Amino acid sequence: MKTLRDRIIDKRIIDWLNILVLLGSLAIIASLSYDILTVGRYRPDSRMTLGIQLVVCSIFILDFAVRWAISTRKGRFVLNNIILLLFSIPYLNIIQYTQADIPHELHYLLGFVPLLRGGYGLVMITRWFTRRSATSLMVSYLSILVAVTYFTSLIFFVAERGVNTGVTTYWDSLWWACMDMTTVGSDIVAVTPVGKILSVFLAAAGMMMLPIFTVYITDRVVNSRSRAAGKRAPEPAAQDTSAPDVS
Repeated sequence: MKTLRDRIIDKRIIDWLNILVLLGSLAIIASLSYDILTVGRYRPDSRMTLGIQLVVCSIFILDFAVRWAISTRKGRFVLNNIILLLFSIPYLNIIQYTQADIPHELHYLLGFVPLLRGGYGLVMITRWFTRRSATSLMVSYLSILVAVTYFTSLIFFVAERGVNTGVTTYWDSLWWACMDMTTVGSDIVAVTPVGKILSVFLAAAGMMMLPIFTVYITDRVVNSRSRAAGKRAPEPAAQDTSAPDVS
């Protein structure tokens, strides 16, 4: 049984780990964005990307190990976070160091693992941002909307560039993501399996998220009008409760 002092120490350790994970998440997003927006393509095997991924994976593994050590139910913790642990393994660094000869298809799939880490990073950044917002509901909605649109546009660009004549720059991919999220549709049609899956995912996400925005705005307007009507309502006339004069 942990004492109050032990719990306070554990909380401080978790807070510091959250900061490290947040910084690592920002580094992943920055490196992915740099490659795609400046170089024009995603380079999972570049020295910069491999170096950043190795550091970030080390942070993620450290975070997992410390949380596992602190957890009172270690078996359940592993089961609940096994996917995060698998994403934290620096596969491309291991392949480069060991000079392992793996099939091209497997290497292609492993190249998407850093993108998945970037998705986890976006989740961490969004969670950190919304916890510190006064209007958490609206900010959470907008943050998730922007994060999903941006992240899927990155993956779509990586998957479609070179095989889709409609995707020549990242901005084509971003245009596709915005139009698909709003369910309006775009003149860019996915040709790869990854792109087609993302098309279905974004359209479904847009159908679920846009009504939430409508409901939120409607609720705010109704509440605002109700408060305004309550302020304008006349006060009831005071009743004379004094005893009648019988003299």
